[in-house]
Amino acid sequence: MRDNLKDFVNANRDAFDRKEPSADLWNKIRPQVVPQVEEKKIKPLWRWASIAAATLLVGAAAFVIFNQERKDDRMGRVAVLKSSPLQQKEPAEMLRPSQQEIAAEAKQKESIRSIQTMTSTQQTHLVANRTAQKIAVEKKEEHEKDYMQMLQDSVWASTRLAAVLALQKQGNLKQDETQALEKIAVSDESSNVRMAAIETLLDGMTPELRQQKVQDFFVAQNDPTLQVELMQMIAQREDPEMKNSTKDKLNAIVEDPFTLKFVKEQAYAVLLQQ
Repeated sequence: MRDNLKDFVNANRDAFDRKEPSADLWNKIRPQVVPQVEEKKIKPLWRWASIAAATLLVGAAAFVIFNQERKDDRMGRVAVLKSSPLQQKEPAEMLRPSQQEIAAEAKQKESIRSIQTMTSTQQTHLVANRTAQKIAVEKKEEHEKDYMQMLQDSVWASTRLAAVLALQKQGNLKQDETQALEKIAVSDESSNVRMAAIETLLDGMTPELRQQKVQDFFVAQNDPTLQVELMQMIAQREDPEMKNSTKDKLNAIVEDPFTLKFVKEQAYAVLLQQ
């Protein structure tokens, strides 16, 4: 069989060969066939040089300003020191000793001179007296520390009682000793220790202050024996006036059905004196 299409193409080949692809066809096909290579942009060298020069200039300016500030600061300190009263003093005045130093030095020399003129026996007695005084002071301080430690003994009531009696004999209670005794007077487990602390605190007080303190201790007490003791002291007061807190305590004792009979009778007796 004849191929009509082939025959047609052969017969008209010249007409087909005159048709050529346009010049823009390869430019359209090339991006799809050949990958594009990204061109790197190189920054000019003069730009980097300008940045480095600017950085160097800023650093140099900061260094100059910092050195100038330090120099001004040093000059200001020197000016202050020169204007201060201490620098204005003359060297002779600064080295001149004060009157107190001269007096102390003279006293020391006089003491040394008096010791040198003593006989050996007098010197021995002087040293012995001073040593004895020093030992007595040290012993007193040790005793005071021991008394405070004994008051804090939570095991033996006899130790606390001995410390209270020693402070009572010593007299002139210090503030810490007074505070410790006031705490013991209302909270110690032993009635004997409480009573001894109360008597120690009341020693040396004026009658008015003593009576006020007795009433304060009575209001704080819950021990029946001490309540009776304190109520007897209240009954012996010269001033008929009584604190409201004391009256309230007495009425509470009288109205309490569990109050012991002898305590209630003593409370009645005190109330009847009003």
